[in-house]
Amino acid sequence: MRQRNIVFAALSMAAMWCGPANAEDQLVIGYAAAVTGALAPYDSPDGVTCRVEQINEQGGILGKPVKLIIRDTKSDAVTASNVGQELIDAGANVILGPPTDDGLIPIAQLALPKGIPVLSVGATQPAFPVASPENGYLVPFGDNASAASAAEVAYAAGHRKVVLMIANDVGAYSSVTPEYFGKAFERLGGKIVGRVNYHHGLADYNAQVAEITANPEKPDMIFAAILVPDAGVLVRTIKTTGANIPVYGTDGFDDPSFVSVAGPGASLATFVTHGYPSDGSALKAYYDDCTKRGHKPANIFFGLGGEAVEVVKAAVESAKSFDPPAINSAIKEIKDLKGITTGSITYKDRGGVPLKELTVMQVKDGKVTPVQKIIPKWVPSP
Repeated sequence: MRQRNIVFAALSMAAMWCGPANAEDQLVIGYAAAVTGALAPYDSPDGVTCRVEQINEQGGILGKPVKLIIRDTKSDAVTASNVGQELIDAGANVILGPPTDDGLIPIAQLALPKGIPVLSVGATQPAFPVASPENGYLVPFGDNASAASAAEVAYAAGHRKVVLMIANDVGAYSSVTPEYFGKAFERLGGKIVGRVNYHHGLADYNAQVAEITANPEKPDMIFAAILVPDAGVLVRTIKTTGANIPVYGTDGFDDPSFVSVAGPGASLATFVTHGYPSDGSALKAYYDDCTKRGHKPANIFFGLGGEAVEVVKAAVESAKSFDPPAINSAIKEIKDLKGITTGSITYKDRGGVPLKELTVMQVKDGKVTPVQKIIPKWVPSP
């Protein structure tokens, strides 16, 4: 967190030294980031900064250096809206946004009159581009795709009865994603046997685990779109109580702290995420180069930060313009772009939610390990 604050402070000072930008002179990327607060693990100022550094060393975009302005949303939706207006006033041609739809949607609404595209770095809620169809885009996959993928993996593993865990305090992520899973699971032949409510930030999940184990339907798995550290606390509680019910999830589990918080319970988890830095992969190369530059890749969202800039770069080069509406139109036409976390990204005819390959992860011998790649056969509509 100290390193995040240093990067944030340095970039804020740089923005003040450079003064207001002219949209015709260079590309200005504004980033309304969760630099601090509960959502910080799911955003990546460092990942975005590293890719901008690489691009500028290579001559910039359209022969001009990229200017990056980062402002802290403090993981708060109201602050995100205020920060979005600050970035628009500072001359941003493109805005990267925070990891929840309740912060992204107001920013996109503010940016729409100027035709400024708004891209999430870590947010996976398709509710965002649905609510902001003209200028809202996910960089990651949609929660409906990851939930459907998790359902296919769970069903193939023999699970037939699921309890969905529901929370309403992280935008749509923890409330709607489980329902996407349920739709896909039932379509395959599985059954939803219960829904259990919770709030993020619990010290333990004993009450929820007791409710699940008391279910007369005898569920053989749990699905939870849950964030760290709660993801680790949940499986640790399940293991401690002796329930040993497998838990499936999505990218909320994808943080290095998960294994240490979960302890022996980590082996109960299977989750779907954005990619893995295997030897020879573009993601591994990106991590290695950024590490040499003094950045510290903390999790997959570092790679998504770089990928967000890559999407913007491709759109600007295609449009041959720094004009926001031109960039916005060009994003909609992107097809088969080589990414950092994945081999191909397509926005054309996708309604702002890219088509991407997903990676299934499990914890083996105390280490998070990729077990397969997947593109779901069926995805519920957002």
